[in-house]
Amino acid sequence: MPILDCSVKNCIHNMDSRCQLEQIKVEGHNATDSDATACGSFQLRKGEATYTNRSKIVDPENDVKCEAEKCCFNENKKCHADHIDISGNGACDCGETNCQSFRCDCQ
Repeated sequence: MPILDCSVKNCIHNMDSRCQLEQIKVEGHNATDSDATACGSFQLRKGEATYTNRSKIVDPENDVKCEAEKCCFNENKKCHADHIDISGNGACDCGETNCQSFRCDCQ
């Protein structure tokens, strides 16, 4: 499983720049660059709300389902990159996030 870093500090799943979800979804079916991708698992944090116990140790590895068919790391709709970086600090919805690890295998 890839190691997932996340700079989307206002996502409810972010804890210490790591995603607390065991599985996320990267959107961007026809993406040809990282700006056309998005973290479909993003949920806006409101105040101090969080789904999990803050004492939980976050596993840096996550299962990543990927819809970005043109990404060279996508194999059967799963990401096989060693390291994934989701960005979008200040995002208010998933469209303001993206997968910085996206690499187009366009010919």
